[in-house]
This record gives sequence, C-alpha cells and structure tokens, in this order.
Amino acid sequence: MQEGSNGGMSTSFLLQTLTGRYRAHDRREVQFSTPDGALRADVYEPPHPPRATILTINGLAPLGNRDPRFERVNRAMAGTGFRVVSPFLEDLCQYRIGVQNIRQVRGFIEAVLESEYAIKGRVSIFAPSFAGSLSMIAASDPAVSNRIDAICALGSYASAPAVIEKLFVEHDVDEYGRLILLLNYLHLSIGRNQEVEQALKLAIEDSYFHYRAPLLDGFLDMMQPENRLLFESVRKYTSARNFHWKIIERNAARKGQTVEDLSLASPEVIANLKAAISLIHGKNDAVVPASESVELYELLKKAGKKVRLTVTPLLSHGDQASPILNLHHLPGLVSGFGFFFKHARVI
Repeated sequence: MQEGSNGGMSTSFLLQTLTGRYRAHDRREVQFSTPDGALRADVYEPPHPPRATILTINGLAPLGNRDPRFERVNRAMAGTGFRVVSPFLEDLCQYRIGVQNIRQVRGFIEAVLESEYAIKGRVSIFAPSFAGSLSMIAASDPAVSNRIDAICALGSYASAPAVIEKLFVEHDVDEYGRLILLLNYLHLSIGRNQEVEQALKLAIEDSYFHYRAPLLDGFLDMMQPENRLLFESVRKYTSARNFHWKIIERNAARKGQTVEDLSLASPEVIANLKAAISLIHGKNDAVVPASESVELYELLKKAGKKVRLTVTPLLSHGDQASPILNLHHLPGLVSGFGFFFKHARVI
C-alpha cells in the first residue's frame, strides 16, 4: 500500500504512535494573538511541504499539549506528513469546564486560519474526549465552519448533561473524570470550600502523575475533620454524590449555568458543521460510553453530513490498548483515521 493513500497514511500514523519511532520532523513553539490574549502553541513540521494543517486540542490534563500521550499523536501526524499546531490551553490544563472553553478553541482556530500556518487558508482538527466535543461546537461557528476540512474526535459525547450526570453519580466509571466534575460543580451544592477543592485537585493529580509519590494523603491529615468527611463521602459514596447532584441541578438552573451549552446534540450545531467527521470511540470506554458517539453519528448522518463511526476495543478512553489479541480490529481503526486524513488533505 502506498503511503500516499489514505490507508497508507493511517497505517504509518498508527505504527509511529505505537512504536514511538517517528519519521523526521521539527518542533518549535510560537505565539498566536487571540481575543483572550497571547496563546503559545507547538508547531510540528515535516521536512517536506506538508499535506495540510491539523490543529490538535488536548483533553483535560495538566501537561496539556506536552502530555506524553498527546505528544506521540502530534509527532506521528508530523511524521505522516502533516503540519501540526497544538496549543497550550490553560483552562483545560487546570480542569476548568465551561462555555469559555468553546470560545478559547474558536479563538485559536481563527488565529491559525489568519496566520501563515494554515495551508491555503484551511485547517483540520483532532481532539479527544471533552475537547473533541467542544472543538466540534467551536467548528460549527459560521465564522470558521467553511474553512475546516475534517475533524477527528476520539471518545467524545453528544449530550453533556447525560455524560456529566453519569460520571458524577454512578460508581462504575473512571474516577479521574468524576473528580474533575466534582471540582467543577460541587461548589453549586456546598459553596466554595478551599480545603475540599484542594483535596479534589490533589486527588486528580495523584491519579495523573501516578509515577510520583502521592500528595493527597498528607493533605487529608491536615484538613478540618468536617471537610475531610465531606470530601471522602463524595469521593466514595454514590448516595452522597446523588444527594449533591440534585442540589447542583436546581442551583445551576437558577443561576443559568446549564451544561446544555456544552452539548453537540443541538440542531443548530449539527446543521452548521461543514467538516467531514471521523468519530472513533473505545468499545469499553469507562469515561464516555461508546453510545454517545453512536448517537452523534446518527444525528450527523440524518443531517446529511460526511461522517464515519469506528467503535473499537483497541482504545480505552483515547488511550491505546494492546493490539496483539485484537489484530482483526486493526483494519477498522486504519479506516477511521484514513477517513480523517483523506478529508484533511489539501495538497
């Protein structure tokens, strides 16, 4: 298979991502001017004229665009012949969720489109999880929608309220995602509590920086007893989280802080999306269920959009699982990325 073909590019990308053996490319840091201020970004360049420009938006992780897993994706895309522009979005790195994320991503897209880095004034987008959904919402803005060729979203959702409630309340879900939601929304039930919020941040970081000594246990010993009890109850018990969730829903409605604005399952958003969209989801995703991408696929297909859905056991929540026992699923993943690379190419 020729590497210039969609399947060849996809195979090359996956091999580089899996092995960490990348083809030649350079990386440098640049700055863009956005409505929210200066924004730094990494630009990855192949040694030959790039096929297209791909913007990569990282998920909710403290290292952001320098997360080692995300760097692998960026380097592999550059090694496959694309220019990659990957911003450091502080709110995402600080686990802050809200409509401001959409504004920030849209501002970044606009800044790149007006820069020398957009080939022929066009870009494509790759983003996982929450960032994938908010990037699609940003990409539906009429100011940019006609200049975005393709979007690849890994493990993204259609309905924000459904996913947020599931992560907040249910027991058998990924704790990292639940802790982030507690950090963002628990104050709507209990008010601002610096000790509880710090405990939540440390719990998130202990889960993320699993290679370092944990910091939470020492902090718990210094907390006020009532705050420690509150933190441990919402961390451990479904009944406690369900109690607070009901209060959060009522208070959020009163304050106009609905999460509906973070949903893709909106007729206006779906109608305004112009890009070809590749939805790739881990079959056993413990953060966002694969049914969310299935629902989004059906909405996009009904609206007549160019869209491909890949549900695969080769991914968890955006992370790679070992392909050894699931080699027969590789062609599906190759096709999912191939669809994205096909529509991302402009030369």
